[in-house]
Amino acid sequence: MPRLPLLGRLSSHDYVALVLGGFALVIESILHLIILCLPKPVIGWFYKRSRALFHVFSGFNPKVGTEEKEAAEKVLNATDFEDLCRIQGYTHEEHVVLTKDGYLLGLHRLSSKRGEKNTNPGHSTGKPVVYLHHGLLMNSEVWVCITEPQRCLAFVLVEQGYDVWFGNNRGNKYSKKSIHHGPNTTKFWDFRFVDGV
Repeated sequence: MPRLPLLGRLSSHDYVALVLGGFALVIESILHLIILCLPKPVIGWFYKRSRALFHVFSGFNPKVGTEEKEAAEKVLNATDFEDLCRIQGYTHEEHVVLTKDGYLLGLHRLSSKRGEKNTNPGHSTGKPVVYLHHGLLMNSEVWVCITEPQRCLAFVLVEQGYDVWFGNNRGNKYSKKSIHHGPNTTKFWDFRFVDGV
């Protein structure tokens, strides 16, 4: 009698699991076909009931966390670094740096604490300086796009008395200019990764 490799390798427990798994797949396929035939109001009714049951058993309260949702919505709708800082009550500065090869890079700066106005923008504050730089394919917004300021490194550093600067790589939203080439030309993008800043 020929030997069947599948039969000799599995235990009886494994066969039971295989049969039950196959049975579950058949049941799922049948239910899928039945659900395809049901009208949308019936599906909606079942959806609402299953959602209510989930909330009961998980302890989830949809009314809790509306402040977090509102904060997240504000961050989501912010268009730039300035908006993201304004949401948390910070005033920023924008600076432009010209590189040796003619790229204009945008820098952002937070030098005053929450709710304070910087009386002398563009000048040294005498505070220790911290420079934060984003990762690959990002920009300086990544440091301030958070809903809770106490969880944001940049805001915590400012509150601790640091003068925080944010860099941007050439070619991103805040550094898309050159004195030699426009951003739609191939020469603009002809730089090495190490030249990014």
